Amino acid sequence: MSQHRNSILDGTTIKLVPMEESHVEGLTRVLRNPDIWEYTWRKITSDEQIQELITTAFVNQKNGSQIPFTIIEKATGQIIGTTRIMHPDLVHRNAEIGCTWISPDFWRTSVNTEGKSLLLHYCFEELKLIRVEFTVVASNQRSQKAVERIGAVKEGVLRQHRIRSDGSIHDNVIFSILDNEWPAVKENLHYLLNVKYA
Repeated sequence: MSQHRNSILDGTTIKLVPMEESHVEGLTRVLRNPDIWEYTWRKITSDEQIQELITTAFVNQKNGSQIPFTIIEKATGQIIGTTRIMHPDLVHRNAEIGCTWISPDFWRTSVNTEGKSLLLHYCFEELKLIRVEFTVVASNQRSQKAVERIGAVKEGVLRQHRIRSDGSIHDNVIFSILDNEWPAVKENLHYLLNVKYA
């Protein structure tokens, strides 16, 4: 997995760059926005908590359990979020795309769709995976619709799967894309990025 840690995924409006220490200040600035955390099981309210998230990403990057990326807007060079490939398993050829936190300034733009497109291309065409998974909080209808819009299939619900910091418990919804579904998903992503967001 170490050979994949330095891959830059270059898109039209964004690029996904392997997370590094020089990104910490920009990521902290983005992740301070409380709107990002509204529908997650995390409640991030301090820079210390943000630093803990970023430190965990670096630890997981080093041990190969995650491939974290920083999302950079190409036109400005501005850091606008982060996303990652989680639990990459090259034996069973599957992984999860998650921990996608984007500045609300870029919600309802092409950024999330292009980020997913870059990651899925990488997963299916570079890593040669046969399954990519997404886990979405059950109450987060916006994210569920976004994942369904790109062509992921809803598999089921993990009941009482996460406990929030306030003690409340929520379900998670599992979606996936398989390698034999990737050509149709790829075509749909091309349509969304070149027609809907053009």
